[in-house]
Amino acid sequence: MILKLIILLVIILFANAKENSGDGLKRETIANIRNPPSYFNFKSLPNENEIIEFKILIKQNNLNILKEKFWDISNPKSLNYGKFLSSKEIDSIISPSKKDVEIILNWLFDNKINKSEMIVFSDYIKIRINILKASNLFKTNFGIYKSEISNKERIRIIGDASIPINVLNKIDLVLGLSDFIEDNKMSETMRKSRDDIVGISKQLSISPQVLKDYYGIPNDTIGTNSKNVQSIGAFSDYYSTGALETFDQQFSIENVRVLNAGSPLCYEQGCGQLESDLDVQYMTAIGNNITTMFLESGSGEWVLDWCTSIQAFDPIPNVASISYGWIEMEQCEITQDCNNLGVDSTVYIERTNVEFQKIGLRGTSIFVSSGDDGSPGFFDVFGNCPVDGINGYCPFGGCEHTTTNCATITIVNSNFTESPNCFYPVNQMGIACRELIIVPEVIDALGTFQQVNAHCDFQYEFDVFGYTHIYSSCLCEDLTPVSGEGFKMVGYSFDPSNGPVFNPEFPASSPYVTSVGATEIYESPQPESVCSIQSGSIITSGGGFSVTQSQPQYQTNAVNRYLEQQPSSLPPSFSFNSSNRAYPDISLAGSKYSIVQSNNVSSNLCPCITISVDGTSCSSPSIAAMFSLINDKLLNSGKSTLGFLNPLLYQAAEESPNVFNDIINGNNNCNRMYCCEFGYKAITGFDPASGLGSIVYSNMENYILSQK
Repeated sequence: MILKLIILLVIILFANAKENSGDGLKRETIANIRNPPSYFNFKSLPNENEIIEFKILIKQNNLNILKEKFWDISNPKSLNYGKFLSSKEIDSIISPSKKDVEIILNWLFDNKINKSEMIVFSDYIKIRINILKASNLFKTNFGIYKSEISNKERIRIIGDASIPINVLNKIDLVLGLSDFIEDNKMSETMRKSRDDIVGISKQLSISPQVLKDYYGIPNDTIGTNSKNVQSIGAFSDYYSTGALETFDQQFSIENVRVLNAGSPLCYEQGCGQLESDLDVQYMTAIGNNITTMFLESGSGEWVLDWCTSIQAFDPIPNVASISYGWIEMEQCEITQDCNNLGVDSTVYIERTNVEFQKIGLRGTSIFVSSGDDGSPGFFDVFGNCPVDGINGYCPFGGCEHTTTNCATITIVNSNFTESPNCFYPVNQMGIACRELIIVPEVIDALGTFQQVNAHCDFQYEFDVFGYTHIYSSCLCEDLTPVSGEGFKMVGYSFDPSNGPVFNPEFPASSPYVTSVGATEIYESPQPESVCSIQSGSIITSGGGFSVTQSQPQYQTNAVNRYLEQQPSSLPPSFSFNSSNRAYPDISLAGSKYSIVQSNNVSSNLCPCITISVDGTSCSSPSIAAMFSLINDKLLNSGKSTLGFLNPLLYQAAEESPNVFNDIINGNNNCNRMYCCEFGYKAITGFDPASGLGSIVYSNMENYILSQK
């Protein structure tokens, strides 16, 4: 590993020296990789004839006008409600000037990039060239990096990539040079359910029929309009046709039509199937007889790539569901593991939000899973939130104890001043802990810490999944510290300056999508509750307040009522910005879904097995399909589709609250491993644990038809 780092540093120095030579033009950095993310390792240099693809996103014009039109067309009280625009009409508003495009094209032509190697769209250019040309274009070198998570390789820059200043001023960012975001998506957060938890109310096993019965969808409700299209967004994941056929046979589903689009089949490369199997099986079962577009983005692509892909279709799908997300960039300020994008993540989020507006202006409703790690956020970066040792210790069971007086120890890393403290074991997969717990001296010190605190019965325990938990009869401040060369271990003490309490997810936190949380439904009359590992699920529904995005007007009243209703139940005021976007918007059952999976991940054929899974990625495609059915009614009545849904949803909550099942039980204090003392509780009305609630289908349909 040390040799790899030395080689990488030498190449970076060479790349940076190279940046100051060549075309003689003054240049500035457009992207950089000083250190790849902790889960990617530099492997080798690529052959100069290998091909790389990237997108140059050109700066757009009149974004204020675009936003005004978006809100006007999405406002149920506006005379322009539902009067959607064509792609040409949108382009006429925001397209870059011809002069700006010419400057970029001339730069490309000057670097011997041919017209046949590029596709020019209204506001971006897609390029496919060899490594030699790309190196000359950006005055950099490229390396092959391998993911520890997926074992997949990708070609990305080494060090800085630069472009002439006169070109830099014309573009927002370049996708495909430095982004590593794919393996930080929630591709692993839809997880197999458990049925072995004692003392917890038994949840209903979910099938398409159970969803229809519970939410009041008449059995004869199917799509009949040929213009109605719903869509699934996938990332390095593809569904099994054999599993879909078996699922349809098992649950008597007919009239399923799936249109494959985007990247080609990826079974041979070992892409995942489970997520896409779930999405396709439930979207086609609930939104039955509606054409379903499966839009797969290739390896290394992320949500902004998906945005550009779906807009290429005309007509564009009326509904789209995305079951993926990642941490907003408050993460960067704390862990320094900011190289997922290699560019300014605020720019990435802002550009993505513009693309969401463009998609909404075309008449598409975007649904996004709110995440499966509650309010704390991804388990690998969660840490600076005190674990609830009394009500939330070892929630999956398997530990010797059920409570603890100290659940976390802090390992202070004095050798790496830019890295944060390691909060062990709650963020053992984060960069701070990963840097430390591979060091033999630190590993030995963990054992020493246990020995010197034997009087507190201090011990490391393991739950049924093998996750580490700490038991101590002493309080954290009473534990005896242990020091070593460059580090010190102490009992955890909460300090807000050590990092954020919560880590909200994007794109679920975008104001321009409908964020969907997950609930549990039970065999007994017990009310629908927020999905949580504390109540028998394998995930905790995500929610909270955005770090980077302002609160949209459509939810201001709902959020204010929430903040005023039970102030004593709120997390500390310093831990969230109540003026920012709150999510999720709505919820739906997301636990114990029965799906069919192929036994062979390298094939799309059976033999297959039926398994049970949990996740907000169960909820999003299912509720998206329900609104597809409502779109079908609108189209058959000669009316426009729903488009961006949120203003209508929050208006419905005000004017006709019976369109929602109000969720008042549960909280999202936990992630997928541990439970925090802080979080958001489900209460009457809107809350950042369940949103406005789940829907009562017939009431929602009637209300919407009365508004259009």
